[in-house]
Amino acid sequence: MIHALLLAEALIASCALAFETAAARLVAPYAGMSTDSWTAIIAGFLLSWALGNHVGGRCSAGGAQRSLCRAATAVAGAAAMVAATPLLLPVLDSWLVASDPVARWRLALFAALPTLGPGFLFGIAPPLVMLAIIRHSGGHGALVGIANAAGAAGSAAGAVAVLWLGLDWLGTRGTCLAIAALGLVTAALLMATAFRADTRHPA
Repeated sequence: MIHALLLAEALIASCALAFETAAARLVAPYAGMSTDSWTAIIAGFLLSWALGNHVGGRCSAGGAQRSLCRAATAVAGAAAMVAATPLLLPVLDSWLVASDPVARWRLALFAALPTLGPGFLFGIAPPLVMLAIIRHSGGHGALVGIANAAGAAGSAAGAVAVLWLGLDWLGTRGTCLAIAALGLVTAALLMATAFRADTRHPA
């Protein structure tokens, strides 16, 4: 079970950073690919991820099984939002950018908005998964470190895969669908692990 949880931690981080990387290419046709748009994407994603981490920590009561089910639901929701993002951008463009395409605040807001939902939902899952790892390892410090390392490695793998492979081979919409598919696989892994969780551990 620990191995499945470590894999899930890596996959969540991979999906999150893959989407953050892809977001720059997604917004480029509307807002350009500039320092302003990159900064807005990074800031929006990290702030929503931080809020998701906070909510995930607050939702950790109820035992390992319930925590992992919540994590699975959050990741599945994030995957759905990633898949929908290419369809959302033309609507945001008509609301924000089209009327004044040179206003920097409009461009920055346009670049940040698509990252908020996926960043928040992806962010909910890691604290819940980490707590399950702690419970099932008896608080073993080495495994906590390995879980953090798995997340960092997953982040790097996701960003590199999108930048060097996904966007060139699949295009932006195809890349979003691939990230969403990986997110659904991760959600299924979490749900399957939840039903194997040892609920004897206290919440």
